[in-house]
Parts: sequence; C-alpha cells; structure tokens
Amino acid sequence: MSNDPQIAARFGDLFDALDTNRDQAVTWVDYQRLVNRYLSGYGLEGSEPQALAVQEAYESLWGMLVRTSAEVRLDRDQFVAAMQEASEDRSRSNTAEAVAEAVFDLLDGDGDGTISQGEFLVYAKALGAREDDARERFAHVDTDGDGVMSREEFVLSARQFLFGDDIDSPGGFVFGVV
Repeated sequence: MSNDPQIAARFGDLFDALDTNRDQAVTWVDYQRLVNRYLSGYGLEGSEPQALAVQEAYESLWGMLVRTSAEVRLDRDQFVAAMQEASEDRSRSNTAEAVAEAVFDLLDGDGDGTISQGEFLVYAKALGAREDDARERFAHVDTDGDGVMSREEFVLSARQFLFGDDIDSPGGFVFGVV
C-alpha cells in the first residue's frame, strides 16, 4: 500500500466531502447521500438504468472499503487506508474505476459517448460545486481541447486522482470531491 502523503491527503479530502453530517466517520449512509444527490440532480428515479448503475458501482466500492474491516463506520484513518487499498486494486474489475464508468454514463445525457461542458455543469451543480470551478476542471480533464470529455479522459482523470502526484487533480469530481 502506498504511503504517499499526497495520496493520503487526497483521500482525506474525499473523507471530508463524504462526511456531510460531520460525525467523523463515513458509512454507507454517506455514500447513499452522494448517490441521492446524483439522482436528484438528474431527476432520475432509483429504478432507471443509469441510477441503478451508479447505485451498484458505489455499493461495490463501499463493499470493497469495508471488506477488510468488521466496522461499518470508517474513521478518517480507516477510510484513507481502505481507499488506498481499493485504488491499488489491479484486478480485472477495478471497483474504483467502475464508479468512474457509471458516473460517465450518467453525465453523458445525450448518449453521444462524450460529456459536453453543459452536461458537466449539470453534474457540478448536483454536487454543489461552483460553476467557475467546474469550468476550470472541465478544461483540465478535456486534455485534447476538443470541447468535450471522452470516456477515456474522464476515467483517466479518476485514475490521476487515485494515483497521480497532483493533489488538486480534477478527477476528484468523479468521487464527489468539490
């Protein structure tokens, strides 16, 4: 497991973003609140395919985070350690990347295989992000400058958040860090 202090700080930021009730722990309820923000922001019912995909991806990630712990509440240190382990999973089905894939499909409102800036701004609003921050993150993730995010660019931004050196990686948006 990586002991990189930047990665630990990044996952600490994620902990803070998820712990919206400020009880110093992350539980499934915190992840469900994030999923509910997505569904509300997109006007989706929980039974719709996109909603189910996001729900299942986050349930899978949560299952991975608590699999090595009898706890169903993770304090900051436990959460950071569990996220580091999950992010380093090199199995065929990387759970953390599955979240990015499901969120991409949610954002791609018109189904054209890309995320426009307008689609990204809807997502940012659902997360409670400021529009100017969202526009800046969009520009960073759109690495080829063609005005849209491809699936590859979006998933790569998530990977960079998990593994990269840039503590302010725009890929944190994928996991709810605003």
